[in-house]
Amino acid sequence: MKTSASAAKTATLNDIVAQVAAEVAAPLTHALERIQALVSGHSLPAHELRALQAEVARARRVGILGQQIARLAAGTVRQVQEPIDLTRTMLELLGEHRQTQGDAALPIHDVLADATVLGDTSLAGALLAAMLDWCSAGALTPIELRLEARPSAAQAVLVCQFTAHPQAADLPEPLSWHLMQFAAQAMGAHLQLEAGNTETVLTLCFERLVNMASGDTQAAPSDTRLLAGRQVLVMAPDRDIRNQVRLAVQGLDLMVDYVTSVDAARDYCDDGLPHAVIYASTLAGAPLDRLRRALLAADAGAPPFIEIAAQGHGFEPVSPGDTAVAKVGLDGLAQALPAALVIELSRRR
Repeated sequence: MKTSASAAKTATLNDIVAQVAAEVAAPLTHALERIQALVSGHSLPAHELRALQAEVARARRVGILGQQIARLAAGTVRQVQEPIDLTRTMLELLGEHRQTQGDAALPIHDVLADATVLGDTSLAGALLAAMLDWCSAGALTPIELRLEARPSAAQAVLVCQFTAHPQAADLPEPLSWHLMQFAAQAMGAHLQLEAGNTETVLTLCFERLVNMASGDTQAAPSDTRLLAGRQVLVMAPDRDIRNQVRLAVQGLDLMVDYVTSVDAARDYCDDGLPHAVIYASTLAGAPLDRLRRALLAADAGAPPFIEIAAQGHGFEPVSPGDTAVAKVGLDGLAQALPAALVIELSRRR
């Protein structure tokens, strides 16, 4: 075990590819021997058939881990930002983990506070599942798992603590470790490992904590300071959408103006550009595209555009420099819109 995450063995992609190949080849070699016996007309006892099944399952699992690592390393994972209930996600993964490991699994004692962060749900699930696999594979004693929210720092912190098996210095880290590293990096989470002679502590620190209050979700206090005093223009012909936007941004210290058409928005922008534009998807089309192009050509720089899609709960940001617009789903507007404003405005600071 290593003394810190930064001190962990540095593995190149070539090293990881070689490790994946070796870990796939070993169980498949044993499986092939059993299959050849079956093809030759020999019958296998039940325990060897179970071993064959386990070998194929092991190779499949390693292959899936390799695919996940490859996608993350290539940067081809497109993330959809939305609120993630870490507490519920951990409870679900712990249930699956205990069911998969069975009675032989080491106990995991969990103390999970309520914590919701902004991120990609699938990526967070892969990260947390890899963490459980890594801890379980290396633990000699029961695992202590704690999740806490730190609103003042806008962070959620997950800590795993256990005594680890002795490990030879020349052994590579498990693939679950590499998946954790790449997934944490993609999510912007901080991974810290402290390993002593008697105790190992793994810490995952998630940024972008979301506060849940009165059924509404707001960006964390440290993020909402980016919004204070910003001027936002909302284009929506539907009164209900305007009301939902009003509820979603209340308490964010924004200056919000509402118009019902692209023509009205053009007149508004002639008098001065807002810091951000939010519009209903029903207004998408050629007139809106012309307005965006005109603003992009302006010396002052175009404000970010955020589209309210008719359905959905998540937030889909755009890459820096992308000419597309960010999107939030109407069904989850209260959760996603404050975070969308923080992310899009922070890019233009």
